[in-house]
Amino acid sequence: MTTPGSTGQAAAATLGNPVWQRLWLRCHQSDWQSLALVGSSKRDPGAMLEIAQGLARIGKELGQELAVFDARTIGLVDMEGTLQQIKALTVKGKRCLVVLNLVSENATTVPMVQSLDGALLGVFIGETTVVAASRTIDEAGRGKFLGSIVLEQRAP
Repeated sequence: MTTPGSTGQAAAATLGNPVWQRLWLRCHQSDWQSLALVGSSKRDPGAMLEIAQGLARIGKELGQELAVFDARTIGLVDMEGTLQQIKALTVKGKRCLVVLNLVSENATTVPMVQSLDGALLGVFIGETTVVAASRTIDEAGRGKFLGSIVLEQRAP
């Protein structure tokens, strides 16, 4: 699964954009209320958050409100409270997108992914190593991942 040609194009996330349509449809091939978007980029640290916000924008256009949680830097102290907030929303029928960093960058990623219904892995061309991606999938659980999002780096 791929997203628009480069990160930072979440503003183009509309129902008229076929790339975003494919991403939306792929996400909805599985039944979930809470979905992690896992990935990180030193050159573009906000890219996964922009993807989540783009999906939320499309959801809004379709009459489906999605809450976006930026949990990239969440620590052990705040993890349980964040999971409780997500559960409170999903119990009410609201869908949640949770942005997380790779396992190598945040110890809470594994328990967060395992507590959610599913996940997508963000792979940054030229930056995400196979080792980092594999470690994240293996530790969090291969069955949690619906697929991956391949992202090119933003032009400087």
